[in-house]
Amino acid sequence: MSDLTFDAVVCGGGNKALMLAMYLSKYAGMSVGIFERRHEIGGGLATEETAAPGFRGNTHANIILPWYYAPLYRDFPDFWDYGGQYDQYLVSDGAAFRNNDTCLAIYSIKDDPTGERTAREIAKFSKKDAERWLKFAGLTQGDEIQRVQIDNIFNPHEWQAAPEYLERQIAVYPKALEIGVDPDSLVLAATPKRAAQEFFDCRELQYCLCRFIVSGARSVNDPSQGAETLGMIGTLATIGYARGGTHQIAHACHQILVQNGVKFFTHAEVAKAIIEDGVAKGIRLTDGTVIGARKVVVSAGLSAAQLCFDLIGRDIVGEKIAGRVDKLSTSNIGNLMWYSFALNEAPKYKAAAFNPDINKTEWLGLAESADLEHIARECHYANMGMLPPLHEYNPVVWCHSLADPAYAPPGKHVAQCEMQGPRATDMSEREWLKLKTKFAEDLIHVWGNYATNMNWDNIVGVDTNSPWDNLRMKNLAPHGNFSGIDQSLSQRGANRPTPELANHRTPIQNLYCTGGYWHVGSNASADAAYNCYKIMASDMGLGKPWEEKGKEEPDSLVETTRWAVNKAREAFKVPK
Repeated sequence: MSDLTFDAVVCGGGNKALMLAMYLSKYAGMSVGIFERRHEIGGGLATEETAAPGFRGNTHANIILPWYYAPLYRDFPDFWDYGGQYDQYLVSDGAAFRNNDTCLAIYSIKDDPTGERTAREIAKFSKKDAERWLKFAGLTQGDEIQRVQIDNIFNPHEWQAAPEYLERQIAVYPKALEIGVDPDSLVLAATPKRAAQEFFDCRELQYCLCRFIVSGARSVNDPSQGAETLGMIGTLATIGYARGGTHQIAHACHQILVQNGVKFFTHAEVAKAIIEDGVAKGIRLTDGTVIGARKVVVSAGLSAAQLCFDLIGRDIVGEKIAGRVDKLSTSNIGNLMWYSFALNEAPKYKAAAFNPDINKTEWLGLAESADLEHIARECHYANMGMLPPLHEYNPVVWCHSLADPAYAPPGKHVAQCEMQGPRATDMSEREWLKLKTKFAEDLIHVWGNYATNMNWDNIVGVDTNSPWDNLRMKNLAPHGNFSGIDQSLSQRGANRPTPELANHRTPIQNLYCTGGYWHVGSNASADAAYNCYKIMASDMGLGKPWEEKGKEEPDSLVETTRWAVNKAREAFKVPK
């Protein structure tokens, strides 16, 4: 006999679980119970006072893009007002180069909707690429490519085989040719580094593009990812953050879920799915509590290994799937040294003499020079489980308190960094504790070469967050990689995490799966949750909001993506 029973039982309380539960409760009309091992819900949507009291840093998810919550903005009109808010700095992406104290600023789409301001900065290095940037801006903001991007992000892979999806892709091709871009066989087979060189001559722009590729847990040295580089060009100007911290997104979800009657259980670790005659009937917690599921059980946020070996069982999931899950690869691209620094004053960069706005950049790469080999070598060292020499450090830094005062006490600031590090399994606990302290010292030494005030006199406190610390998230074990598994071609798209699991079904009837190990990959968006619900709705005859009048896709999601940018522009003025 069950201790509790719900229509839908959701295993995990991270962002995918919360957003899927929003659809299950509102559009499927189900009673939903969410069971989370940790002390709070939200998973990677986490914001804490870490470096010092009053200084708030995001401990996992940080970047927010305007498409992240497009379905939620459309289907849950209160989501923005409850705290699901996207915003941008004046400059969304950029890089500062130590060898000559120059910089390149990519202005946010919020401030520079046509790309003309960014083009003027690129023209300082290459007039040809400035013109090409404007052409790219027109292409990437156009309806044709926006529809294709939405198709790829917010649809299960088996749906994308339908003719209409291919027709929309074909419609983009002549538009690309019009601006002189041909995604031919060379581009498709190329590494991101080589593709960036194909698209632009300006090394500074190439650097910005490739640095963001690495932030997407992809190596710039991986072949056959050139098309990914093309997609990233349109992303640079859209990079944003969550107002008040990414945990505000979890609060917005929670508000809606409570109103829909969803129940939450923390300190409630799921041990096993209850399976009878090949059908999921509920779950058993580690304390022995039995939770019944009248209609469905969902693994939402568990790793592929947790799903197949813990929740289901190796003997039940089958030799083929088990073997493929055993062989999933996790390199070092995505094992992050992610530190927070409480500051008396925001960083002041030497490159501000070249462009003062570089001080107001969200995703700022610090590079010895614009030579792409610096990034390539960082990826190489990461794959060996090592930090690079100091002269090869390519950290990304940001300072959210510049754009949002909620992140720090009045007059103070909080800055964070991201750089590739070893896997948690590469060293012992003692070695990690030593490295974490050394990295803080080394980073401030490097950072001080770019910003004269980035020294220990300016620092109030520091939080040393590393792959070792990521093990607090059980689904990131054993390596502490925020992406869970590699973003290589064999583990992306229709192969993520395996072809048998990629469409959110399992070998067990009424047991579905989603999370960061599924397409698009580990991020803070609604993509994997929404796609999982689409599969469930089709299989089980549930409510389909995308079929409602006025919500036709992909156009409705293109519209709400643009709405998010316009809403940020209206609600939050860009600090000048």
